[in-house]
Amino acid sequence: MVVAYSDFFVFSVFYCCSRLVSLSMPHDDKTKYDLPQVEISRADNPMSYGMYNRPAYDGIDLVRNLPSEYIPTKANGRRLVVIGDIHGMLDPFEKLLKRITFDPKRDHIVAVGDMVNKGPKTPELINRLMELKASAVRGNHEDRVILAWAALNAQQGVQAYLDSEAEAKRRGEDEDLKTARSLNEAQMNWLRNLPVILSAEPMSLFIVHAGLVPGVPVHQQDPWAVMNMRTLRFPRAEFRIKEIEKKRKQEEKKKKQELEKQQEEEKKQKELEKQLAQEMKKPEEKLPKRDESSSEEEAAVLVPRAQPNPAASASDPTLELLSSDRDVWIPVNDRGGEQWSDLWNAEQRKLPAIERRSIIYGHDAKLGYKEDTYTFGLDSGCVKGNALTALVIQGTEDGGWKPLTFQVSCKKGWF
Repeated sequence: MVVAYSDFFVFSVFYCCSRLVSLSMPHDDKTKYDLPQVEISRADNPMSYGMYNRPAYDGIDLVRNLPSEYIPTKANGRRLVVIGDIHGMLDPFEKLLKRITFDPKRDHIVAVGDMVNKGPKTPELINRLMELKASAVRGNHEDRVILAWAALNAQQGVQAYLDSEAEAKRRGEDEDLKTARSLNEAQMNWLRNLPVILSAEPMSLFIVHAGLVPGVPVHQQDPWAVMNMRTLRFPRAEFRIKEIEKKRKQEEKKKKQELEKQQEEEKKQKELEKQLAQEMKKPEEKLPKRDESSSEEEAAVLVPRAQPNPAASASDPTLELLSSDRDVWIPVNDRGGEQWSDLWNAEQRKLPAIERRSIIYGHDAKLGYKEDTYTFGLDSGCVKGNALTALVIQGTEDGGWKPLTFQVSCKKGWF
């Protein structure tokens, strides 16, 4: 009896342990599922630009409304004088004021940014604009000088002036640092207080330094882009073009391989035909005896005529850009894309008349003065020895406005 109980106890312990081990061990699922294989190209990935607000710049005013008293109408007889990139060129600036018969009681000046750097009289020019109570927007050069000024003030004691010019030049900040040191606190505060976008809503007009991205609400524009952009690039289209080029190369490689294979088969065919012809020319007694029943099969083996592969000459009709590939664009500070103002004008023409907006900008001296239906580019390269441009705007009888362009010649600055 004792032996029976002992055997039962040992068996029970073994059984329980084996069950516990079985429960704790992972089981391989032998079931196989046919999962769909979906490959999405980079061009078809979700893309967007300007759909979300970017982190705010510290101490920067993105959009500011132009005071209503400066809006020109037929009734008030005022003029809005918008001037292109001045770059410290005080003398041409004064010359331009005389050219337009500037009257401070009637006219209000707006500078499109890049008033500083490159030219010989940045402090004097800023002082003059302040005296005239001019409006302005922040350009990329003002932004750089403000950053250099902030870094300068963050240094302790004489450390700010111990920073060598060579070190500043190595960082690409020598000109900005030189300008920052030449300006007094009141002038720097005036620059720091400038908005990035000046809105004249009654005129359906924006004044900026570099440009605006079409389709993006003004309060969601990226300050960096507004101060620096030159062109717009289309990432989806660029990815599509790369994919098309890759497919074309693959197709060309495939066609080349098939052609080489076909040529090799034709070469073998000719060799076999030549060998057969030589065999037929030999005396009949020297020919080996052949099984007549298999002659047809041998002939079929010896003289197969290779046929061209239809796929070798077929082209893929899907290797082309889609209409949606130009739905997303991003601003860049180079000339590798399409001129942003061209796209802005095209997009405005698609909108109802009441929603259309015009832009006055500077920044792009290489293009020079450029006027289109909804854009006016005023950087005519004064500091390079070309011209300084002003757009003088007056109100019209129908409640609209009309622009007149004035220019004066410049002598080359320090640039």
